[in-house]
Amino acid sequence: MPKVKRKTEAPSEARIERLHSLLAMVAPVPQEWLQEAAEAPQDGGVSCLTCTNYAELRGAWKEAMRWTEGLDTALCVMLASIASTMSIGDQLWLKILGPASCGKSTLCEAISVASRWVIAKSTIRGFHSGFGDGEEDHSLISKMNEKTLVIKDGDTLLQSPNLSQVLSEARDIYDTVSRTSYRNKASRDYQGVRATFLLCGTSSLKTIDSSELGERFLDCVIMDGIDDEMEDEVLMIVAERAERNMGTEVSQKKNQYDKDLTKAMGMTGGYVNYLRENASEILKKIDMPTEVIRRCTRLGKFVSYMRARPSKTQEEKAEREFAARLAVQHVRLAKSLAAVMNKETVDEEVMAITAKVALDTAAGISLKITEALFNEGDTGLEVKTLSIFVNRPEAEVRNILRFMVKINAVSTFRPKKGAGVHGKARWRLTPTVENLYEQVMQ
Repeated sequence: MPKVKRKTEAPSEARIERLHSLLAMVAPVPQEWLQEAAEAPQDGGVSCLTCTNYAELRGAWKEAMRWTEGLDTALCVMLASIASTMSIGDQLWLKILGPASCGKSTLCEAISVASRWVIAKSTIRGFHSGFGDGEEDHSLISKMNEKTLVIKDGDTLLQSPNLSQVLSEARDIYDTVSRTSYRNKASRDYQGVRATFLLCGTSSLKTIDSSELGERFLDCVIMDGIDDEMEDEVLMIVAERAERNMGTEVSQKKNQYDKDLTKAMGMTGGYVNYLRENASEILKKIDMPTEVIRRCTRLGKFVSYMRARPSKTQEEKAEREFAARLAVQHVRLAKSLAAVMNKETVDEEVMAITAKVALDTAAGISLKITEALFNEGDTGLEVKTLSIFVNRPEAEVRNILRFMVKINAVSTFRPKKGAGVHGKARWRLTPTVENLYEQVMQ
């Protein structure tokens, strides 16, 4: 039997040298690998797809569903809010409003694909948690810092017994500082919190507005009313899609959406990644002319007049909110919209969307009264006629008019009918509000 020749064992010094050469080839896992792993969806999720152009994203959505101007505007302003998250200054919070089944939830799920930057909840009961578990912080506020909080079913907040507390905590977070204390002696202080907030639901969310406390949200309405022809068109699209999908079964390793919608949602998540990763550089390059900035201040001041309401807690003083925050929010919205739409300057297309958001925020009885009085000019209108225009009881209209007088939005007078004879009291806009309305409606 032939003898096997054994290799001479290398000296220990040589082995150590080889070990060093092997260790030299070991390197930390690249950060982008860890990021991709964190963003990778679980079974049944949607993956982010690379997207750096809004026109391409819009094209994907047009392939996926009946894409309306309202949905396009809503997606733009949602992305604008996300892009503005880390910019210094007042934060850009938005309520996305529309009737049930108009597409709000789909947009919410789409931007939530970018889980690195977006934290999605169906509803919340508060931002703070007094639960103690070692050093771990279980509060929502600790998880939403430097992200965008999306609530797709905001209407449930209206039924919450602690709605006032939730809104109070939200106002604190808006100011980037929040402090709380609990009976179990737990106490947490948060400073430097940067988080944007997208609250989605029906128009019932308008009832949470409290300009007296300084409402933090701007409004974007997807659909003011249901168009009969458009509804029929959408019904056929979704019905045909439902019929096609009946042959495909759901599994834990497949998401719940069809091919085109999966692509649109994945591209939306990818576009969110692009905006957040490059927001600072993109926003710096966008030109915003002085005249455009001035228009944003007009929009902010107009909204402050229109959403002001009589106080629910006192009758001694009537006042509207100072318009500084609103002016800043409209500037941030306009510039962020330009970034989302891949523009180099804030142009008329961007300002049209900004103005729409301002009017959606201002919508209500005061805006209806203002519109009616503006159309009548100096002749003014009587309360009875105004109540018909705005479709509200005379007593309610009269109460609002008295408040609008106190904030210098309208004035009352009695037209002369003859020597020493005056007619019934009429109402008209003050020059300030008349000029604001004309500027905004341009």
